[in-house]
Amino acid sequence: MNTSNDHTFFINSHVFKAAKEQLISGPNGWLLFVACNNGIHLAQSVKTEYESMLKKNGNEFEEIPLIGTSNQPLTTVFKDTETCPRLHKHVAGANAFVFQCIHDNTSANSVNENVQQLLQAIRTLRAHRARTITVVIPYNPYSRQDKPSFMAREATLASLFVDQLKTSGADACLTYHPHTLSLYGFYEPEMMLIALSGLDLFVELFSEFKHSTDTVAVSTDAGGTKFTIHFSDAMNIPYAIANKYRPGKEKTSLIGIIGDISDKQVAIILDDETVTGSSLINTVKSLHDTYGIKKIYGAISHNKIQPQYLEKLIEAHQKYGLFELHTTDTIPQIEPVKELSFIKIHSLASRFAATINRLHFNQSVSELFLNIT
Repeated sequence: MNTSNDHTFFINSHVFKAAKEQLISGPNGWLLFVACNNGIHLAQSVKTEYESMLKKNGNEFEEIPLIGTSNQPLTTVFKDTETCPRLHKHVAGANAFVFQCIHDNTSANSVNENVQQLLQAIRTLRAHRARTITVVIPYNPYSRQDKPSFMAREATLASLFVDQLKTSGADACLTYHPHTLSLYGFYEPEMMLIALSGLDLFVELFSEFKHSTDTVAVSTDAGGTKFTIHFSDAMNIPYAIANKYRPGKEKTSLIGIIGDISDKQVAIILDDETVTGSSLINTVKSLHDTYGIKKIYGAISHNKIQPQYLEKLIEAHQKYGLFELHTTDTIPQIEPVKELSFIKIHSLASRFAATINRLHFNQSVSELFLNIT
């Protein structure tokens, strides 16, 4: 027996088998989806959209490989609560996209537990020679802690989270409508941050109000002014800014609204996120009671609202003109929220799929979202 030839055949057969499995290759490796335990639904929905998009364009392939499913989760939780991710297939040479919903109102896991599982997944992929690793987190955690509060002894925990991603071995991060663009400074130059703005979705949802003279865009606070101005420019409608202060950690008081909103019939309130709904609700009440606007829309990218605050949100709908509240699925929503007919939840799967396709082939992402005027 010629063992040398047999060995060569053994190697070549495995190369051929791997080549068949590596269905969508690109400049950064072959495409692989990896779902952390809290990112399974997200990964599967993006996978479905991506495969549908490729088939519509005449691409021939079987499916995008996915590690981490409900039947075979990536991370095992031991009885002592320690965790360990295990890969059920090879990842060497892969361009891996790792999905995790770090904030999840439907899960018993805390934010920090989900962060740790994400970091372990990245390190495991790096240890087993994934070529490039992109983290897909619809909501970037700790982004509101991009600087210490005034006169408070705090650390900048947004930068700590990014440091952890870098140390674990991530190359890039894909997220949606971050609280502040200062996050770019924490990622660059070691990592690339791809932050989808959320502007194109809201312009699309409210396209019927473009060029409307009786509609106004309203920011819930000064921090969201730039986003609201970009929205009003794209819509060709005026804007206003709610002036608020926080007397307590979970309390928000509205001082007034800056801007000319006289004779307006419709208001569109924009914000990046809400936990208690207080900023949105106070703005709704002021627009309704003080300025007489009877039809009000809410547009919030990340809805983190908890069940105990839903009663006031329902009251705003029933008494103060909150006609609809539009949000996304960046935060998996609890059933009581899904049951409210005036809350519209929009999937971002197609946007993430299109963005990942661009990243996989080293193409421009911004070209996808430029046509918003």
